[in-house]
Amino acid sequence: MEIGDKIRELRMKKGFSQEELAVRSNFSKSYIQKFEEGKREVKSSQLVQISNALGISISEILDGTNYNSDEFTLRNIEFREGFKIVFNQEFFEKKILGELHRKYNSYCRLEKLVGASIIFQNPLKNFDIISNKKQIEEATKILRKKWKFDITPIYDIVSFLEDLGVKIFEVEEDESFAGFSCWERYTPIIVINVKNIDIPRRRFTVLHELAHLLLKFDDNILKEDLERFCDHFAGAMLLPYDVLMEYIGEERSITLEELKRIKSKYGISVFAILVRIVSLEIINWEKYYEWKNLYDTWKNKDISYNSNEKVSRFNYLLAKGLREELFSDSVASQLSGIPISVLRRNSFSKEFDLR
Repeated sequence: MEIGDKIRELRMKKGFSQEELAVRSNFSKSYIQKFEEGKREVKSSQLVQISNALGISISEILDGTNYNSDEFTLRNIEFREGFKIVFNQEFFEKKILGELHRKYNSYCRLEKLVGASIIFQNPLKNFDIISNKKQIEEATKILRKKWKFDITPIYDIVSFLEDLGVKIFEVEEDESFAGFSCWERYTPIIVINVKNIDIPRRRFTVLHELAHLLLKFDDNILKEDLERFCDHFAGAMLLPYDVLMEYIGEERSITLEELKRIKSKYGISVFAILVRIVSLEIINWEKYYEWKNLYDTWKNKDISYNSNEKVSRFNYLLAKGLREELFSDSVASQLSGIPISVLRRNSFSKEFDLR
């Protein structure tokens, strides 16, 4: 079904005439008519207006349609499942992409109102096509140096990437879904599932998806190998080779306390550390399984990693715009989906006068 046919179907279900929908969505009647007849492209921002006018989610409009827009083209969508998939992927994609349309357009509009748009720069855009793990190690060294981390821990990956222009969105879905990444023209997008409360795993997922966005892979690489390369990238970004080797030393051994210290300092899970060690061929797979079985007996002695890793830039820009009176409470409510009464009660409306 074409998008125009779907809009007509949903409009009629609501009992609206074309004129009524036009008034509710702030379009002319001729616009609605052209949308429905497929004579005019429906842009993503216009989908937001129409869905609001119909009182439905964008995903309901997209469901079962062949929607394409030159304005909002999602490419290189990479889904990663943490466990066995327990959802209908086609329906899930429509639902998630529907949410992205709304959130992305609100985010871009807010940036323009505040004058805070960021053009993302990929430090690895001229890097070689990836075909092996050695290249990934080289790429992460370059990236860490460009971003001035060298061998130090990366403490708030989500906020750091947001400030570079990566748009990160949170969803609450079944735990079998970890996240995915895509591009909207020149803007990198990462979606993470906050149902996953394990922070090291969330950090790992963000960096895995970042690999999909920044690296160019050999076209002949199998899907499972590509995912392993992205995992290797995430491990290398979290725990640089030189740091790991300092802990392992010439003895080629490591203690539980050392593993816990690495986890608490670098925000990488003990399991991911072990995978990194075998992936670098520091130990063989037989030794890896021996260590992993030993770790399984340690699990009750493991420690948690304290970090936020929550999306925050949107709310920061919202508060800034309200404080500087760049837009009204009603616009802030429309952008955020937060009722005006709630906006006025929380920190968005509080200001510390430094004069």
